[in-house]
Amino acid sequence: MQRCKMGGFIIAIDGPVASGKGTIAPLLANRLNGFYLQTGAMYRSVALYCIKHSIDLTNKEAIIKHLPRIVIKFSNGRILLNGEDVTDEIRQEKVAYASSTIATIPEVRAFLVKEQQQIALKELEKDRVVVAEGRDTATKVFPDAKLKIFLTANPQVRAKRRQEQINKLIGKKVTFDEVLSEILKRDEQDKNRAIDPLVSDPKAHGYVILDNSSQTERQTLEQIINLLKERGLYHD
Repeated sequence: MQRCKMGGFIIAIDGPVASGKGTIAPLLANRLNGFYLQTGAMYRSVALYCIKHSIDLTNKEAIIKHLPRIVIKFSNGRILLNGEDVTDEIRQEKVAYASSTIATIPEVRAFLVKEQQQIALKELEKDRVVVAEGRDTATKVFPDAKLKIFLTANPQVRAKRRQEQINKLIGKKVTFDEVLSEILKRDEQDKNRAIDPLVSDPKAHGYVILDNSSQTERQTLEQIINLLKERGLYHD
């Protein structure tokens, strides 16, 4: 039986939109019997809180004022916002759109980074592996992660994946060209945003770059497992 090295550690997975982060991270956490920390879900939870409380997303002061009242927890693969299961609700398109605005507020990012670090610390104290996925996980949130993965794929592959995801999750039929255009636009926004942009030189930040354009989910997962073995973090 294969198992992780004794003691907890952090694996951070970053990369552009639709690169497979949200698919691979939970699979990896399950494989390692670890904890999956979905950082993006926390931004969406804050956005949902604002929507539910009719807080103007352009009113930064009001949003910041409410932050101490927001409690986000992960329980058995579900996301709880102030005790309410919002796992499905935060997937709504309006919540995703709102979260992109929320994420530009420095105070919100500082608040959630601290929360993410505290969540991870509690899991590490249980000797669990934490698989953290999302923007700036390896640069801002967990710069000392044992393994930093920058997962990527060419825009056409990512657009196809995103198209299938949209059609499946919300039943909205969108064309490939529409999604590709949005992917390219999102890439530029992520690279050029003022706060915690997508890293332009992943290797300089200690990432291992994995291009999974021509790989299956299983192949990508096994490649990460092999990287853990090389580092003595996973063994037979």
